Amino acid sequence: MANTVKLAEQLKKLNELRGPVPQALRDRVAAQTKAQKAIMEALKTGPKTAPELAVSAGLPHDEALWHVAALRKYGKLFDVAGRGDYPKYELKAGEAK
Repeated sequence: MANTVKLAEQLKKLNELRGPVPQALRDRVAAQTKAQKAIMEALKTGPKTAPELAVSAGLPHDEALWHVAALRKYGKLFDVAGRGDYPKYELKAGEAK
């Protein structure tokens, strides 16, 4: 418990030194979170390709692919084995909450 209090005090001092988080950064993180949630929501109905995810999430194709790569990197989704022009992606088990 004492460590938690000490950590909280240190974080408070750090925040005072650094100042507030810029609004532009907050907006960018919020947009990324919204886009990734939209992609994951689209995958709840089954595997989809990056172009299909772009349409479902209402994102440009390049942006959707960027988010798919990030979600793959952090283990939120994976490639589905199969054939076709584009790989299909599926949510990792337990991510379909």
